[in-house]
This record gives sequence, structure tokens and C-alpha cells, in this order.
Amino acid sequence: MIGALKSCGRRSARLYSNQPLYLNPHQWKGLPSDKIFELHNQRKEALGQYYNPTNEERELILSSLPDLMSRKGDKLDYVFELDNFKERYMNNTPVAQRGLPPKLSNVEVVARGDTPHQKRKNEQITRISAYELPLLANFRQAYQPPSKVNSVLKFKYFTDFSEESTPKNRTVVLTVNIKDLDLTTAQEKKFKLLSGNKFDHNTNVFKFTSKLLPEATQNARRAAEVFNALLTETKNLDDDFADIPLDTRHSKPHTPKPVFPKEWARPQDAPVAKFNIVNTIIEDVKTKKDSQYVKSLSP
Repeated sequence: MIGALKSCGRRSARLYSNQPLYLNPHQWKGLPSDKIFELHNQRKEALGQYYNPTNEERELILSSLPDLMSRKGDKLDYVFELDNFKERYMNNTPVAQRGLPPKLSNVEVVARGDTPHQKRKNEQITRISAYELPLLANFRQAYQPPSKVNSVLKFKYFTDFSEESTPKNRTVVLTVNIKDLDLTTAQEKKFKLLSGNKFDHNTNVFKFTSKLLPEATQNARRAAEVFNALLTETKNLDDDFADIPLDTRHSKPHTPKPVFPKEWARPQDAPVAKFNIVNTIIEDVKTKKDSQYVKSLSP
């Protein structure tokens, strides 16, 4: 019996000796703390979902904690894994501490003597608002609204903060009222004919949109050049287009509002209001009850 046990022990020892070191936690005793921590990670990675720490591994991990936590330079390299090991696999973790974030793994690590970039940026903004912005009061001027004679053209810009260059950002809309151009009757008609569907006959406003060029300033310049060319051609009455009628179909709504024909109106067939006796009695009772309640409250 004793011989059989000895042979079985020798066989098991020979079997364990052929396995890698990270699969035998009972052989980790006496190794440095770094080596124990490395073997622990290798064993957990190799076994995957079947990983289950043994009693020897628990004892060795706990015994290596003081050495690893007392280091200064590479302390954060171990704290996350050790905290999670204690929380997941140790039975002596208090219930109140389970599920809490790691103690030091979420601490922001900043090089000693260096200021974060965001902090410097905030300090610069605060410095400007405290010392430079008050100096703008020396440049205050009374507001003078622009005269209508010098500000006939109106440019509308759009701003999209998602990207620097988008079709919305570079779009410029030019609008002008025909009454501000001081044109004659013949010139107004020619201007409307040349404008086509860019002119709204309901509001007498010319509207031109430019978004072909990559920058908004370029599109504004292009819109102004197109309008100047149109105005120059309008004032040239060598051919006034007097025999061409105006086309105002584009200014009309696409879906006109339906109009009820007067021929269909039959007032004699309209429904006659009936006497609703029940509702009338109910309203009278409500009024009487309300008046009695108000009288009971009044002195």
C-alpha cells in the first residue's frame, strides 16, 4: 500500500514537472513578487473562462501585496489587477467595498512639474478676460444705423460648427428690394424679365444664392458681381423687351388654397339648431349651485 502511494506520488510529481510553471501555483513559493504577478497573469490568460485561483495562488498573491504596493515608480502597474483580484476571487472582501472603482487605477498621472494643456488654456482665457477685455471700453462708439441708400444689398451668411467647410457654411444669399434701386417703369419690367424665377412678384424682392466657390467671401463677391451685371443690363434700354409679357407663375403657390364655389352654396339646406333641453337644465343647475356656494363663502 505504501509502495503504491509512493509510486503514485512520483508519477504525479513527474507529471507536474513537465507542465509550465504558471500552471503550478504551488511551485511559486519563494519567487520574487514580480515573477508571481507575471505567472498569475499568464495562468489567467491561458485558462480564460476556466480560470479559478487555488488556495496557494491566493496566499502568494496576498503575500506579494506589501512588496508591490510599497514601490514608487511602478505602483500603478499592479494596483488595478490586484484590486480586481481581491474583489473577484477573495472571499474576505467586505460587501460594502464590492463593486467600487479601483483605488488608484483611475488617478490621472501627470508628469511632475508639467501643467496640463487644458489648464494652461483656461488660465490664458481668464487672464485675457481680466486684463485685456476691459481695455475694449476705450474703443466704444455711438451706434449709427447704415443708411438705406448705401446698404441696398443684403447678404445672409450661414454658420455650421460641425465642420469648417460645408455647403451650408459657404452659402451666401443676396436679397434686394426693387423699390430701393430707383428704376423707371421700363427698367423695372426689364429687371423682372431678366431675373426670371429669382424675383418674387409678391414681395418685389430679388434673391440670388451662391455656393459654388469654396469660401463664403468668394460666393458673396460672385453674387455681387452677378447683380451688378444684371443691373447694368437693366439700365441699358436699347432693347427694353416691351413686347414680352411678365411670367409670374413661379410666384404662385404650387398647391392653391381650395375655394368653395358660390354656386354650390344652399343656405336653405343648412342644419337648424335644435333645442337641447337636457343640457340647458344641467347648465342652469350648475349656475344655481355655484351662486349658492359663493354666497356661503361671502360675509
